Amino acid sequence: MKPTPTPTRRHRRLVAVGALTAGMSVACAGGALAVAPESALSRTVSGALQSVGIEWQGMPEGYTPDQYAAFWDAGYTWGDAQHLSELWDLDMIETKARAGQLLVDGQALPITPGTYPEAGADATSVAFDALWSAGYTYEDVQALSALWSTDDAETKARAGQALVDGQTLPVAPSGTATAGS
Repeated sequence: MKPTPTPTRRHRRLVAVGALTAGMSVACAGGALAVAPESALSRTVSGALQSVGIEWQGMPEGYTPDQYAAFWDAGYTWGDAQHLSELWDLDMIETKARAGQLLVDGQALPITPGTYPEAGADATSVAFDALWSAGYTYEDVQALSALWSTDDAETKARAGQALVDGQTLPVAPSGTATAGS
């Protein structure tokens, strides 16, 4: 017969499980912040952490919101970022930061937006590329998220796939469509 755990052993087990869960939650939140630093989730997590005294930047070190916006708003795709990463021999964050800063400074990148729209693309990245190429902005995604009651990631995938399928979205793009859209 198995002995019944004492309250102390049970308490230690609960504390260990709680600590593990909290650690995993912070790690996943950090990952979300790095992947989509300007998303509603990222801003919420960053604000919550700052409200309890933890300084947290939603953007990875050396990567600013201006660089992020400049790169994606110019119509560059995930495939373009992959190509630049290989060309410059940098990781993805450094590549997007460098490319974004060049654009902020008014300089041209060595490729035009949308040159590599499907490089290594899966269905989700094709959908995202379609969304950005059609001229949709982060604010447009937020409007669609509010309308559909979905998070930004789901909204981008759903909206992009609708565009790939030739459908019209209930929110018009507020940005400028790029070649290939």
